[in-house]
Amino acid sequence: MKKIFIVFILLMVFSAAVLSFEVALMITGEVGGTPIYTMMVEGAKRSAQENGFSLKVVEGGHNPAKWEQTLISLVATMKYDVVVTFTEGMPKSVEKTAKMFPNQKIILIDGIAPAMDNVYSLAFKDEEMAYLAGAFAGLVTESKMAFANDEKKVALVAGDIYPGMTNKMKPAFEKGAGDIDEEIEAAFVVAGTWADPNRGKDLAAALFSQGVDIVYGIAGYTSVGIVQEADEQNRYFIGTDSNTISNNPDVILACALKSADIAIEKVLTNAFKSRLDYGTSDRWGIKEGIIGFTFEDPEYLKNIPETIRNRMIEIYEALKEGEISPL
Repeated sequence: MKKIFIVFILLMVFSAAVLSFEVALMITGEVGGTPIYTMMVEGAKRSAQENGFSLKVVEGGHNPAKWEQTLISLVATMKYDVVVTFTEGMPKSVEKTAKMFPNQKIILIDGIAPAMDNVYSLAFKDEEMAYLAGAFAGLVTESKMAFANDEKKVALVAGDIYPGMTNKMKPAFEKGAGDIDEEIEAAFVVAGTWADPNRGKDLAAALFSQGVDIVYGIAGYTSVGIVQEADEQNRYFIGTDSNTISNNPDVILACALKSADIAIEKVLTNAFKSRLDYGTSDRWGIKEGIIGFTFEDPEYLKNIPETIRNRMIEIYEALKEGEISPL
């Protein structure tokens, strides 16, 4: 009887510990209209449901100047076992906050913070994603597809400048296109905003007037305007992070994918089970099943010539096996 009583008490203690585990996501932006944050929240919710911990989502809004203070204020409540935030714009803010609250566990996803005992960082191999988009853009601009013109010009439109963009994604996109044909010109334009479709529309109009026939957008909600202009001018677009082909399959030919939902689900499950190695960082890509391409999308299979589809699979496998470098 005494043993049963002890087991009962232990189970009660364990259950209380599970119920008391709390996680907060501090979104650097807003979830609505941002596919990658939609994925992040979905993955976090799956982990919370599967493991039985509580989850709070806090939106930081579109003003980056407010993100650091929002993170600090959230951590200062000392309410959460783990606080998660995002993007390469936050490493310094994470470092500052982690130093202010050394007993608070902080996770940075989609960026790498300085190594600290209470911080874990997970970045993605965005260069693989951008390389795939660049190679695809190069194959399309050289094709006989309906909206491809005779000029070998493609473009990448970025929401803003940050280390991952200038050091990884931009050069990888350019290399991807150049590896198809060194004569292809890859333009690079910065919108200066992640949330202005009108700005995206104006930039796209300028690019199309210069002979660009396909644009890769890494610009958040600003990319909506790029797609609109491409639709009006009979040009093409490549999406990023999530599959948005169904929004306009005549214009959005393909998407370079980042399975951020799977990544955050794994990270939070490891955090909950005390298996996360704080003080370290990881980078996940094709080999880890995080970076992909819309190979199986029915519109992609219908609209893209077989020769391009086969070549893209070859490029994907070569990246996976390390036979080609994205940079």
